[in-house]
Amino acid sequence: MSETTIAPAAPPATRILEITVIGTPAGQGALSNKGGGRMVHSNHEVLLPWRTAITQAATRALGTHQRVRVKKQPNCRACGKPNRTHGVIAGPVAVQIVITVERSEAAAKRGDLWPDNRTTSDVDHHARAVLDALCNASVYPDDGQVVVLETQKVFSITPVPDTLPKPGAVIRVWKIGVPAA
Repeated sequence: MSETTIAPAAPPATRILEITVIGTPAGQGALSNKGGGRMVHSNHEVLLPWRTAITQAATRALGTHQRVRVKKQPNCRACGKPNRTHGVIAGPVAVQIVITVERSEAAAKRGDLWPDNRTTSDVDHHARAVLDALCNASVYPDDGQVVVLETQKVFSITPVPDTLPKPGAVIRVWKIGVPAA
């Protein structure tokens, strides 16, 4: 069996953003009903600081501001730009994410190189948190623009590129261009 290298399988693209965020990664998944129609993420104590860290890193790197949404208002409250076009990238987007999670004592005792059990969030929940944070950072107006997504969940000892020495994420974003004729 031969080894393969994972790389974004996308048409010609221009890298717009590359950031490294250190912190406790949190997946965005289950919602809890708090009554009165109010829903919150069941892990919001960890999720909100993680998404904020990503948003702040992206806005610093791009020189943008976080979109300020007000219910039933079509424009960003900070700059007046329409919410539907509030972002650096218009059109299709490719995103690559490497999430480094904490290695539990049990995983260390077993010698696990990959977080393949229920001690961390599902990889798609991690991706959802990152994509929403990038949207909040005005990288793109809507995470529905993401047409290519590569996400890896690793321990600090997992032998793959972009693994961090402590929990966090390496995030790259490309604007997908039109292939040359």
